[in-house]
Amino acid sequence: MRSKKRAYLVGALTLVAALMAPILGAGSSSAQEHPHPTTTTPGGPTTTEHPHPTTTTPGGPTTTSPPSPTTTRPPGTPGERTTAVRYGPYTQQPAVPNPDGSHGHWHSGNQFALGVQKPCTNCYITGMKADLVYPDGSIGGYSTGSQLHHMVLFNQDANRTDATCPVGLGFLGQRFFASGDERTPVYAPNGYGYYVGSGANWNLIWDLAGMSREAKQVYYQVTFNWVPAPANLANLEPVWFDVDQCLDSTVSVPVGPSSRSWTWTVNRPGDIIGIGGHGHDGTVNITIRNDSTGQTICDSRAGYGETPLYIDPEHGDRHISSMSTCTGTPVAKVTNGQRVTMTANYNMAKADDGQMGIVMAFVGAPLSGGGGNGCFTGTNSAHVAAGRATTFILWVFAKGSNAYLGTTTESSSLREGPTGTWTKVNSC
Repeated sequence: MRSKKRAYLVGALTLVAALMAPILGAGSSSAQEHPHPTTTTPGGPTTTEHPHPTTTTPGGPTTTSPPSPTTTRPPGTPGERTTAVRYGPYTQQPAVPNPDGSHGHWHSGNQFALGVQKPCTNCYITGMKADLVYPDGSIGGYSTGSQLHHMVLFNQDANRTDATCPVGLGFLGQRFFASGDERTPVYAPNGYGYYVGSGANWNLIWDLAGMSREAKQVYYQVTFNWVPAPANLANLEPVWFDVDQCLDSTVSVPVGPSSRSWTWTVNRPGDIIGIGGHGHDGTVNITIRNDSTGQTICDSRAGYGETPLYIDPEHGDRHISSMSTCTGTPVAKVTNGQRVTMTANYNMAKADDGQMGIVMAFVGAPLSGGGGNGCFTGTNSAHVAAGRATTFILWVFAKGSNAYLGTTTESSSLREGPTGTWTKVNSC
């Protein structure tokens, strides 16, 4: 694979996004290596494999419907809605054939879309799943000459900061969802959701690759599950691990086995309720370990060519098609100051300077209510006195979510997110 050129934004900040190579212009290049791992390590805690469909139902840029009874996701939150948002269309340029007549690879490099569409506001997102689709709604992938190289969504919202890269990426917002070509879904267990405020602004970075000799129009489509606020949900905080954190997310790896690591000093304490990894072809697995306790939190393992979508019809190469995830209530607990290390393990057929090793974790307050566990019931004046709410004359609003609680003499229940965002709930 030819090395990806690195370019950086000029200015006080070095802008890099996780799950992405450096900012490139469109051109022909290799999108991913094709080596295959030969070994895996034993599994970690509760592990969930995810399916990868090869078709999808056609739809317009945005469709909203009740939850489908045939969905493959876990049972959803009561009152949940489903909205599919298409970002694009984007043009996939023709790939230049190789000298031997076989297909080449075209690669867009990272592209930016600011102020993109949200499925909802003043709501909780409970599920996210990305796909690459053509205008007729059919899925794009290796078998059709396209590749969802990666996409990253950022949330600019009150009281939202990126847990592990707050400065370099700060002006784009908090990284809360991303997908590589394996298209790992994110589903929150019942009782949790990612809060999106009324004033939230979203930004998107996308990177498209293709092997087709003909130009194609494609969309990045994300299917969101969500419930309107107020809801009896604990707020989730995303935490981004990256072996090249706050740089360009790419590392050089040699031929054969090798590993790369990165350590998070916990600044988002609580229950990890979901965690999983991302890598390119040649990734074997990514382990996540609490160095402070010795606990293995998760072993996210790569699968290859599990459906026809991930098999190159011209060469028969089987590409990375899944990374397993670990979910639970909780998978693990983390406290401030603990050190948690991710280690990405590779087995490369050839050296590569564009490999990745990324983990996304979601942390929430414990669901068992009561004072001291992040949920409090009391008068609104008591919430104000404790710093959980603010007042405007006689009216009281939850701190962070700005949910209206009533007057100072009324009572309400508030649940805290890890970063001090208080959300109104029915009871503790």
